[in-house]
Amino acid sequence: MVMMPQRIQPALLLSTLAVDAAFASTSPILAVPSQAWASLNASVSGRLHIAAPAGLPCFTSYENAWGLEANVPNAEQCQKAEAGLTSSIDIIQAFGSYHNPTFSTCMARGERCTLSANGPKGIVNGTCFQGTVPDYYVDAREVQDIQRSLEFAQQYKLPITIKNTGHDYKGRSAGVDTFAIWTHNIAPELKIDEEFTPEGCPGPVGPVVTYGAGQIDTYLYDSLNGTGYLTVAGSCPTVGPSGGWIAGGGHSIFAPVYGLGVDNAIQMRVVLPNGTFVTANRCQNQDLFFALRGGGGGTFGVVTETTAALHKDQEITYVFLQMPVPEVPRTINEIFVANAEKWADEGWGGLYAVSGNVTNSTARFLGFNTKLSVEEARASLKPVTDYLESFTSSNETLISQFKTLSSQWAAQNDPVLLGFLLPEAGVSLTRSSRLVPRSNFHGEEAQKQLVDFLMSQNFRWSVVLGTPTKYILPESDRPGGPGEASVTPAWRDALWHFTIVQSWDPADPVATSPEALSRTFSTISTQIDPLRAITPDGGAYQNEADVYEPDPIGSFWGAQNYARLLKIKKQLDPDNLLSCWNCVGWNPEDERHGCYLKVRGIGP
Repeated sequence: MVMMPQRIQPALLLSTLAVDAAFASTSPILAVPSQAWASLNASVSGRLHIAAPAGLPCFTSYENAWGLEANVPNAEQCQKAEAGLTSSIDIIQAFGSYHNPTFSTCMARGERCTLSANGPKGIVNGTCFQGTVPDYYVDAREVQDIQRSLEFAQQYKLPITIKNTGHDYKGRSAGVDTFAIWTHNIAPELKIDEEFTPEGCPGPVGPVVTYGAGQIDTYLYDSLNGTGYLTVAGSCPTVGPSGGWIAGGGHSIFAPVYGLGVDNAIQMRVVLPNGTFVTANRCQNQDLFFALRGGGGGTFGVVTETTAALHKDQEITYVFLQMPVPEVPRTINEIFVANAEKWADEGWGGLYAVSGNVTNSTARFLGFNTKLSVEEARASLKPVTDYLESFTSSNETLISQFKTLSSQWAAQNDPVLLGFLLPEAGVSLTRSSRLVPRSNFHGEEAQKQLVDFLMSQNFRWSVVLGTPTKYILPESDRPGGPGEASVTPAWRDALWHFTIVQSWDPADPVATSPEALSRTFSTISTQIDPLRAITPDGGAYQNEADVYEPDPIGSFWGAQNYARLLKIKKQLDPDNLLSCWNCVGWNPEDERHGCYLKVRGIGP
């Protein structure tokens, strides 16, 4: 028998939750005695909680691991939940809230607890389903909280989910019937050290910044503003630079010149699956350092702290171009492709895109450059500006901004950049992507293949200029060196990170049906197959990749890196308690992945 807990104050429920030892359930969570949970709660200073989806206050019934019961909705809390649906800062404050809400639902069964930013508001006369929101979580505030949690999971063989901000496009920070460790609140004041010596290393490596696992981009940039330094991190304000961003590689608008996030990592502190707290850098625990920098999040341990390189802050040349193109956009696509290599070699970061349809498309270019002056930028981009200006007499409005920004802070807080990113918060979407090698831009035939592919994409694509095109990898970080990272080698030769996106209303019962979602994921996955076919030496950025990527090993890591990663994984976590979708050593038929769909033969 299960005594169902009340839903008002989950933090206070543990003393009242009683699970009959004879309860028949396949969930390892429910097999743990209530006294054990109480003991764990005491060992983590009362930071163990029962988790609930963020939309629960708006529903009249609730089904989770303990069964189905009536729920007393709360109009005030419901209104608050609805108000924060598309606020990135609000989303990350609640454990049961996810940037991409569909990945907190059970897609395979059409069970959800999602709200709509555009649909009807107020109380829903229906059931809130737990979906993939973990059943229990520890709100970790210090290393000991993580150690006790992992030791507990080892004792009871509990599948573990690690969540930081929940800013993930593949649902890797959620999992059915899992026990979660939430690192969002491990966010002490960041520290700058101008002559930092990594632990175990013979001497200083220069200026660095150290921040906790729960630190977010916006605070990082605010804190560095005025210090004379910049650092490589993400562009979305609530991405955790010490979390999944760096674990997946970490691209940036400054990566073309300063390298990926993994290249800028100097040292990382992590709690291993057995509870041991260690430091990894280029001088010690190099295998772990290799794995943490590109091996994927939620797999090798729980990172508590990252130390990253600092660079001299400087003025940045900024360009924004936007204009409707009053013709079939083949010519603008040809210009983008023909100039891709030149622009990469000149250090441009940012993005460009064409969207719309065959009779009404819009071209956009957003660029940041630390190497070129404004005048040099005008000369660099003259092929595209000349083309766009040729239409100004036809009453088409051209936005053309060339200016100097004072610092990295000004660049990362650019309204246009944020305008591209912030609308994704709280919206259900899926991506498919490809890293396109330099060789695919060489010669007329290769360029024509790319343009033909772009013309087949319904004019809804974007190219992120976040590959390390001008960054020279030091000898220490090349294959076989102590600082080698585990990202796919395709990053080192790619000019484009090409992406397509499909979005839908997370509360639409039609769009979120298993049949509709299967079609959506299948369509966007197969849509990029022609690009995969012409880029055999390419890869994919695992953080923004196709959920049903047909070749995750080859695309995310490469066979050689993956073999090394899998060996490390088996040594650190032989029971595979830390796992997630598409992660190293994962089993797609694992029960924690039971709410994913089966698409392209991939899935439970």
